[in-house]
Amino acid sequence: MTDHNRTVCIITFGCQMNKLDSEVMRAELAGAGFGLTEEPDEADVVIYNTCSVRQHAEDKVFSHLGAWRRRAQEDENFVLGVVGCMAQRLGAELTQRFPFLKLVCGSRAFLRVPEHLRAIMRGEGPVLDIGWDGPLRFARDPRMRRSAHSAYVSIMRGCNNFCSYCIVPHVRGREVSRAPEDIAQEVRALAADGVREITLLGQNVNSYGTDAGKPGLADLLARINGVAGLKRIRFVTSHPKDVSAELLRAVAGLDKVCEHLHAPPQSGSDAVLRAMNRGYSAADYRKMVEQARRIIPGVELAGDFIVGFPGESEDDFRLTLELLREVRFQQSYIFKYSPRPGTRAALLEDDVPASVKRERHRLMLAAQERVDTERRRAMVGSVVEALVDGVSPRDPTKLTGRTRANDIVVFEGPCELAGQLVNVRLVDSTALTLFGHLAG
Repeated sequence: MTDHNRTVCIITFGCQMNKLDSEVMRAELAGAGFGLTEEPDEADVVIYNTCSVRQHAEDKVFSHLGAWRRRAQEDENFVLGVVGCMAQRLGAELTQRFPFLKLVCGSRAFLRVPEHLRAIMRGEGPVLDIGWDGPLRFARDPRMRRSAHSAYVSIMRGCNNFCSYCIVPHVRGREVSRAPEDIAQEVRALAADGVREITLLGQNVNSYGTDAGKPGLADLLARINGVAGLKRIRFVTSHPKDVSAELLRAVAGLDKVCEHLHAPPQSGSDAVLRAMNRGYSAADYRKMVEQARRIIPGVELAGDFIVGFPGESEDDFRLTLELLREVRFQQSYIFKYSPRPGTRAALLEDDVPASVKRERHRLMLAAQERVDTERRRAMVGSVVEALVDGVSPRDPTKLTGRTRANDIVVFEGPCELAGQLVNVRLVDSTALTLFGHLAG
C-alpha cells in the first residue's frame, strides 16, 4: 500500500497551539499525497497530537491508545502514532508502555511526520523522533483550517518563563518569534480566502519580538489591523507581568482588535505566586486589571486558576476565591494541580489532599458560574455585535456567533449570514450563552 492510497486521521488534545499544529500537519500530509479523514475507524493511520500540561490530559491519551491495541497487533498495515508535547516529554517510555506504537514524534519534529510514515511503510519503523534539530516553520496552507471564517495564526513558539508547575518550556523549547512580514503575509492570505477573524497564538504572546529585537506585539497588531477583509483580531495567551500600557493602548486604538484579554492570574495568594515563579503579586495583578479597564473601555478579562498547588493553605485559597469574585472574569479555566515530572514544583510535596482539591475546584467553579450568570443577565436588553459562526450545533433553526468579548450568542437568521458581522438585541441569557434577535 502506498502513501497515495493511505488515509490519516489526526486527533487533537490540548491548547489552540496544538489545534494549529494539527492544521499544519494536515497540510504537510495532504501535500505529500496522503488522504485525510475525520473518522479514526476508517483511517489507515491514526495520530494523536497531545498535551502534557496536566496529568489528566495524558491519561486521556493513554486510554485512547489502549483502545487500539487489538487492531494495532492484528493489522500490520495499521499505523498508530503520538506526536506533540506528550511525545516530547515521554519519548521511548511511550513505546515501552505501548509496544504497538509505530510513530513517536516530538513538538519540533512533527513536520517530519510524512517522511516518517513513508519509512514505516517501507518496513523501517517504528520511528522515534524527539530531536530539536531541523527547521522551525510557521507558515501553513491557509485553506487547511477547521473554520471557514476564523483561523489561528502562530506568531511565536516556546516560552522563557519557567513557571514552576509548567512543562511547556521543557517540551516546546525557548521563545522564537516569527518575522512580522511573514505573519502579515499569512493574515492577508487568510483574509483573501474568507477568514474574518484571526487569533494570534503564542505561549506568552505579549513577549513577541523580545527574543530577536523585532517590533513588539503592539506594532504587529497595528500592522495587521489594516489587512483588507479582516474584521477582528484576538491574541492569546498574555502573561500578566508583560501586559504593557503600550499594548493596552494598541487594543484601545485599533478598531479590529477585540476588547478581550486572556491574562491568567493562577492564584490570588502572594505566597503561592512566589512558589509558582509567576513574577508578580496579587496587587500587581489588580493594578494590571485596573489599568486595562481604564485604558480600554468595556474590556473583558479571561483567566486561568490552579487550585491545590503544593503548600496552598485555606487562607491562600480564600485569597484566590476573592480575586476571582473581585475581578469578575468573563471566563475562567480552573484546574486542580497535578505534578509534571521535570518541573521544579514536582520536587515539592503534593500535600493538598485530593478531596480538598476537588472541593476548592467546586467552589471556584460555582463562584465563576455566579459571575457568569449575573454578568450575562445584566446584558439582556442591550445590542451586541456578533460575528456569525454558522448554524447552532444544538438547534439547527438558529445561528450562533461570538461577541467582541468572546461571549456566545444564539439567534434566528438565515445561514447566509455566516462570516458576517450582525447586530443582535439580547432577550435572554444563561450562565454561558446569550440569546437574542437580529437588530436590523
